[in-house]
Amino acid sequence: MRKSQFILVNLLKEKLQEFPGIVSSLEKKDHHFIDKIMLWLKASEDILSTYNISEVSEMAGFRSKILAAKMTEGRGNNIKKNQTKAAADALYNIQNTILTVLSPFERKMNDCREIVKQLLVLTAQTHTQMYDQSIPFEDFIRSVWLYILSENDLKMGAIKLKSILSEMDILMLMGDEIELSDFT
Repeated sequence: MRKSQFILVNLLKEKLQEFPGIVSSLEKKDHHFIDKIMLWLKASEDILSTYNISEVSEMAGFRSKILAAKMTEGRGNNIKKNQTKAAADALYNIQNTILTVLSPFERKMNDCREIVKQLLVLTAQTHTQMYDQSIPFEDFIRSVWLYILSENDLKMGAIKLKSILSEMDILMLMGDEIELSDFT
């Protein structure tokens, strides 16, 4: 089973949204800056590792540079300064690595999002799929998807989506994009 690209895009976007806070903690000379960047790097590594993305090694490399700065000769205060400098020097490259990984997935997801929007508009116009609040939302989304798969005029869009995304991703995208008011 393919891993969810929808979830991957959301996880990487969340990591990038956290990044300005880390930069701000450097700016404010927060004593926990090193801890924050190390936790962020480790969490990013875990995401990349889960999805077998090779840039996981780059994240580990950034972490190793920060750790290596801790092991340089010197007294306590200098060690912390060296480590902070190593982390600060790597900040742009760290976020750029995640952004570089995210961009093609996000582009692909946005292209699929447009196809989903079109399919949903066309489906809503048929008035064959009506939303009933007594039915779980997920069941309604699945019935709309099954309708799209079975309808000759919509099937080509569905096939294109299936060639790019897993069915779970398609259903999550549909859940994201559907305007229930169009189906009532």
